[in-house]
Amino acid sequence: MYTHGLEIELYNNETTEIPFECARLSVPLDYKRPNNGLRAIIPIIKYPAEKDVPYKGSILINPGGPGGLGSEIVYDVPTARQIRSNIIGPGWDILGFDPRGIGYSVPYGSCDIIPYSVEPERQNATTLFQEPSKLRSRRRATKLPPNNDEVSYGILIPDDPPSWKPQAYQTAFQFNTACQEYVSQYNQAGPHMNTVVVATDMLSIGKALARERNQPEDTTLVNFYGISYGTLLGQYFATLYPNNVGRFLLDGVVDADTWISHSDVNTTVTHVDKAWSLFFSSCFNAGPERCSFYTARNSSGTGKVPVTRNSHSLRDRFNTITSRLNATKYELEGKEYAPVVSSILITLKLLIFNSIYRAHETWPHLSDFFVAAEPILVPNPAEWDLEALQTAFFELQMKMGVTTYAPVTTIPESFTQVSCTDARDIRGVEITPAEEQAWKLASRVGGVSKLGARIQCSQWQIRPSWEWYGPVGGATKTPILFAGTLLDPITPFEK
Repeated sequence: MYTHGLEIELYNNETTEIPFECARLSVPLDYKRPNNGLRAIIPIIKYPAEKDVPYKGSILINPGGPGGLGSEIVYDVPTARQIRSNIIGPGWDILGFDPRGIGYSVPYGSCDIIPYSVEPERQNATTLFQEPSKLRSRRRATKLPPNNDEVSYGILIPDDPPSWKPQAYQTAFQFNTACQEYVSQYNQAGPHMNTVVVATDMLSIGKALARERNQPEDTTLVNFYGISYGTLLGQYFATLYPNNVGRFLLDGVVDADTWISHSDVNTTVTHVDKAWSLFFSSCFNAGPERCSFYTARNSSGTGKVPVTRNSHSLRDRFNTITSRLNATKYELEGKEYAPVVSSILITLKLLIFNSIYRAHETWPHLSDFFVAAEPILVPNPAEWDLEALQTAFFELQMKMGVTTYAPVTTIPESFTQVSCTDARDIRGVEITPAEEQAWKLASRVGGVSKLGARIQCSQWQIRPSWEWYGPVGGATKTPILFAGTLLDPITPFEK
């Protein structure tokens, strides 16, 4: 038998009287070698069903990523209530679990990219004879230039400078070196974080729940709500264990085939630029009372203040700002301020990309930054107040960080650790100019971000103990409901 019983504790959220149940499930570290004595621990938290309605069962949830914590999304009561009222409905126990190497799981996948995030007592697998240590407490932690290939939906997004690519490779090498030190050994998280393992953990959870209810294990039906990366997890489960598929809702569907083959240029960021273009019409419709960028500020050097007549005038002002963040030009000219401009440009594109997920919360912060940057970025860069520009940008990053909820247990390593071991081995395979251009054409805003992920995998040396590359698909015991939004920035509806 692969799984032990659930170790359950009753736990109250400090801000509510709702009694959560927290559990830890011991499973084989390696399902291909289940009897070698090495164990992983999967943390689970249950938001219990209401007591005044008929009970329907349990449903697992994965919020995406890879790197999202099921434990945290369920523990956040307003979010859990919203999921219940808007999506799942009454009568269900909602179970969030942390995937391998992520969150509160053991072994933990931290490579110390965030300083002091390594926890020595959680870095290695446990054994059949070892009591798991207690989980740590939660913390909350105008005129367009001639190079029109940089324009998408009328929006000017300059290229990253030539230094970007070698820096990306160097960063990826350093990233891999750190993870080799902390998580690469067989009894550590790195070789056991790919999606096929986590999908099997879902089955182990389902079987453990069946045992708790004195029900047959092998015929248990797992119910699941997966978002973004969670849809990939659901697809893997459905392919591997079709007779155990209960009610599945997969929202924002990842294309599994291109995820595995590193060929997802046309199945991921194709809607990012169009989604960002809506910023300008949204700002114009909101008016000056709700969008600070609506009110024009002088950046022309003429003493005249342009008039906001329509959303296009807002877009043109944005284009003026970004045209002056031409890091390539300044780098080739050897300007001393080129590194500052390059850093702001690269990070700004990433912030814009991420903002699309929570536009109502994040776009006001971007609007404020554009207002602050506009009078600084006069036509002559020699006249820029770089300190003021950096201060405004730092404030933007702080606001975006506060707005975008991320518990301290969310670490940047997770996406690379999962995506690179899910996909076929491309160690040492450099991106080609054609591939680079294809990503830029797919999205001026988000293409480089995906290129960075591709470079990470070319330097990633850890391979999975259980390699599985599909094919994904097939008939299931219960039909699966797929859903999506029309302008999802990473999972296009039509794909």
